[in-house]
Amino acid sequence: MTITSLIATPPAAPDLDEIAAEISRGLASAEVFGGRAYLRTPMLLPSGASVVVVIEQEGAGRFRITDLGQGHDEAETLGFGRIYRRQAEDMASLQGLTADQGALSLVDLGREELPGATMALASAILRTMERAMLRAADRRPQTAADRLIARLSRLFPGRQIRPEAEVRGASTHAWQVDAVVETERGLALFDFVSPAPVSVAFAAAKFHDIALLENAPARIAVVRRKDAFGDLLPVVAQAAKIVQEDAADSTFESLARAA
Repeated sequence: MTITSLIATPPAAPDLDEIAAEISRGLASAEVFGGRAYLRTPMLLPSGASVVVVIEQEGAGRFRITDLGQGHDEAETLGFGRIYRRQAEDMASLQGLTADQGALSLVDLGREELPGATMALASAILRTMERAMLRAADRRPQTAADRLIARLSRLFPGRQIRPEAEVRGASTHAWQVDAVVETERGLALFDFVSPAPVSVAFAAAKFHDIALLENAPARIAVVRRKDAFGDLLPVVAQAAKIVQEDAADSTFESLARAA
C-alpha cells in the first residue's frame, strides 16, 4: 500500500456557477395569477417579510408596477401608518413615483424597463419605511401637530379646520399639511416642521410650490424652537412665515388672517 493511497481525497469543490444559480433562485421568486405577476424581492421589511412588487399589464407592451400598499400595511401594523403615508407622498415627488393612500407605483413602463424599475420601487419602499420609522421614533412632531389642530379649533370656532389636508401646488402635486384653516381673508396652511435636514427640504419644496399659486394661501411653518434650525431656518422662511409652538394665541390668529 502506498502512502498516497492512505491520504483521503478531498471532495470535489462545488461548481461556482451552480452555487450562484442556487443563491439567485433563493433571493427572488415570482407567481402569476389573476392577471398579475407577484415578484418577491430580496429586500426585507422590518417584520422580515419580503417586499413584493406586483406587475400588471396596462396595454400593448406597457406595464404598471406597485406594492399594493404592502409598506403602508406594515406601517399600520407597527402603529405609524399615517406617518408612512406622508413619507410615501414625499418619496413619490422625489423619485417620480405615484402615491395613493400609501401605495407606491410606477406606470407606463416598457418590458425592458421592468427589472430596473422593480428594484427601484422596492428600494423606494424600504427608504420610505426607514424614514417613517425614524419619524415615528421621535413622536414629538406628530404630537405637536395634534396640539396644533386642537389649538386652531379653539382659536377659530365655527371656522372650517381641516386636519391632514391635501393642497395642490402650482406643479399640480398634492402636498399634505397638518391643518388648513378657512378665515374671512382666505385659506391659511399650518404645517409642523422639524429641524432635520430632510424635513426642512420637504417643507421648503412644499411651501415654494404652493406659494406659486395664484392667490396663494397663507403658509405658516410651526416649529418647536427656531434656534434649533441654525442656518436652515432661512430655507423655510423663503416661502412661509415661521412661528414657534409656544407663541401667543394672538400671533397664530394674525398669521392665519394674513392670507
